[in-house]
Amino acid sequence: MQQQSTVIFIGKLIEEELRRQERSVTWLSRKIHCDRRNVYDIFRRSDIDTNLLYRISQVLNTDFFKIYSVLLQSSDYQ
Repeated sequence: MQQQSTVIFIGKLIEEELRRQERSVTWLSRKIHCDRRNVYDIFRRSDIDTNLLYRISQVLNTDFFKIYSVLLQSSDYQ
């Protein structure tokens, strides 16, 4: 059985959460110790390094990993 791939645009979700919290790109870049241009690059990504996602999750106090967990639990993943 072939699994259909669901693409999660994690960068867009990070951007939406940052905006929801009314935080700036500069604020996030300082918190995760990177250039703000890199933050804009993160917003365009459909995937992201787990260590970076962990740091962003901590800084924004949001479990972005849960998005993937829920998807796995809701699919016929075996």
